[in-house]
Amino acid sequence: MSYPYLDELKNKFDGLIFDLDGTLLDSMNLWAQADIAFLSKRGFEVTPDYTDYVKSVSIDDAALYTKNRFNLPDSPESIMKEWNDFVGRGYKETVELKPGAYEYLMAAHKAGFKIGCATALTRPNTEAVLKRCGVYDLFRAILTLDDIKGCPDKRQPDIYLKTAAAISSDPEKTLVYEDVPLAVIGAQTGNFKVCAVFDIVGVGTEENWEIMANNCDYSIRVWNN
Repeated sequence: MSYPYLDELKNKFDGLIFDLDGTLLDSMNLWAQADIAFLSKRGFEVTPDYTDYVKSVSIDDAALYTKNRFNLPDSPESIMKEWNDFVGRGYKETVELKPGAYEYLMAAHKAGFKIGCATALTRPNTEAVLKRCGVYDLFRAILTLDDIKGCPDKRQPDIYLKTAAAISSDPEKTLVYEDVPLAVIGAQTGNFKVCAVFDIVGVGTEENWEIMANNCDYSIRVWNN
């Protein structure tokens, strides 16, 4: 599980596909706070298995899952609105790239890599944060789970395959950066090489991080060039 230094990747890969929450963005605590606020108001607690599921699926699927799991009277649409009201301001105003991620992206762009984004975020939040952080134009293609028909989460490789196609890079020549174990499996199923990125909310525990990192081709604890 070596660090993916760009000069070493150049001979192996044409394309790089990045997840956002917990990978490039220091945003997972924002979603954790949203989950706590939403469920505690209804008398429920956030559990690790709940977090493991909702952090890897689209917001639509997470809302339906939440409604059914807790037998809530709320509609999926109202659940999504409450979540988006909570986190939307964060993506527009406060969420930042993880330290070193900006420099890594800029160096990758300068080196000529084809850069794509594959995220479970909604498109409005995705565009708002990437534009504010000054990296939107570095991506040749930006796909969200909402763009992938019949693919509610990242446990399947669909979003990575479509992103690779959009940046004109074969899966075998594309490296995917992810922070969630289920998403790592999805990318590997699509025949991608994967770089594990550390985020304690995304991975859950240090033990889980060691397992995930050891099962990936590369790993990043902290971004650098």
